[in-house]
Formats: sequence, C-alpha cells, structure tokens
Amino acid sequence: MSDVDGTLVHYERDFARHGVRLVSLDEEARTATVAGPDGDVRSCRLLPSSTMGPAVISDRTVELVEALRRDHGVLFCVVTAARRSTAERRLPSLPPCDAVASEGGSRIVVDGALDLEHARTFEGVCGPMDRDDVGEGTRPEPLWVYYRRLRDGVPGLKLDADDYFGMFRASALGDEATEEALQRMIQPSELPEGVSVNSNLGKIDFFPTRAGKANAVRHLLKRFGIDRSETACLFDDDNDLQMAEECGNARMLPSLTSHSVRKAAEE
Repeated sequence: MSDVDGTLVHYERDFARHGVRLVSLDEEARTATVAGPDGDVRSCRLLPSSTMGPAVISDRTVELVEALRRDHGVLFCVVTAARRSTAERRLPSLPPCDAVASEGGSRIVVDGALDLEHARTFEGVCGPMDRDDVGEGTRPEPLWVYYRRLRDGVPGLKLDADDYFGMFRASALGDEATEEALQRMIQPSELPEGVSVNSNLGKIDFFPTRAGKANAVRHLLKRFGIDRSETACLFDDDNDLQMAEECGNARMLPSLTSHSVRKAAEE
C-alpha cells in the first residue's frame, strides 16, 4: 500500500530542504531530471500540472515497483486523498497499480471499475460514489449538509469539493481567527454522525467514518485475500498513520511532513 504525494511523488517546492534540485524539465515530453544532495542524477516522469507546482516520480521507482509485481507477484495499491480527476490524470505516470483508492479511500477502483461494495458501506453519509452531479451545494447527505454549515458559518474558510464525491477539504489559509472558528466546528459534538476528520498537507479532510484510508486498506486486503502480515506501507503524513497500522510491521517513510508522524516513527 502506498500514499502518493511525498512518497512516490515529490514536488519541486520541497526539494531545497532536502538538498535536491530540478536540473531540467520538458513539459511536452513529460520528463524531468533531478539531482540529489550527493550529486547523483535521476531521470523522472513529470506528472500532469498541479496547484502545488511541478511534481515528479523517478523512473527508478517505477522500475522497482514493476519488478516487484513481475518477479514476486506483489500487488501494488495506491491510497491517496487526491480527487477523482487528479487520480485519473496521474495514473498513466505512476507504476502499474492493482487498485487505486482516491478521495481519502472513499473511491476504490480495481481493473477500471468502481468498487461498489465498498462505496455502499457509507453511501448514506456522502451519497453514491457513482453519481455524476457536482453540486456539493445541494447534495442532501450529512457530509454535504455539514459542508454548507462550514461554508456559511466560518468566514474566510477555503473549502474544496471540486470533483470530490466522498470527501472535501478545508483550509484556514493561515488566518488565526478562521482557524479558531474551524477548530470549534470540528469538535466531536459539532460533527455529524458518521463523519470523520483528518489533517493532510496542512489541510483538514472531512470524509465518511466508514471510508478513510485505513478502511480502504482493510477492504482491499479482504478483496484480494491477503493477510495484513504480508503487507507493507509507504507513507508520510498524519492521514496515513491509521493506514500504516493496518499494514503489518513493514512501514516505510520516504519523507516526514509533520511532527506527529515523526513522533509516531520514533515510537
């Protein structure tokens, strides 16, 4: 099981603090070259454009995953908070995947088909995952009623539900008053039944409690008939910790993005 951002995929904006630099970039060919702190140079794939700037995955990473699948029969699944459209656009640049769980684990796709068994376990909270409407302003389910409460009750809050169907995101954009109001709204007494929250890349994710990355992992293990002791996890952020706990004893952190993840790794 692997997260995507900060694990498989890395952003130019984070390179400097790791002593890494972008040497070249070819947007037409979708390739890039990156130099590490010890001077080694790696060829990379350039992912489709992102609001967070250029993002790359090394060709060597892709080769290693392909070898694990080909030579050892390993199943490779990615679990990401990316919205549906972002996950679909990125997929051709990633290593071959046996399953893709996006939207924080609420949307599982295997062999190009939505896993409806998983989606129906929390449909009453967010609505059907195979719906086509993009009207988060009118959806009747509890997750979206709460979205509108936040929209109307927390001035200055940035909400993102664009092409999300099983979760949405919120950010106070560094404003102290907005952050305080948001924290009040995410207390257990304020959250609708069946809705959970998690932090990810400095933002707050809201999703059905029965979804989430950890539940997605449990479902995939059951679907593929795999024992958790046979699994490994690549991750880097707070919203990955419960997923990592579901993945036996092999847990790898390509990067650390928060104090709490560092603390968990040390413990």
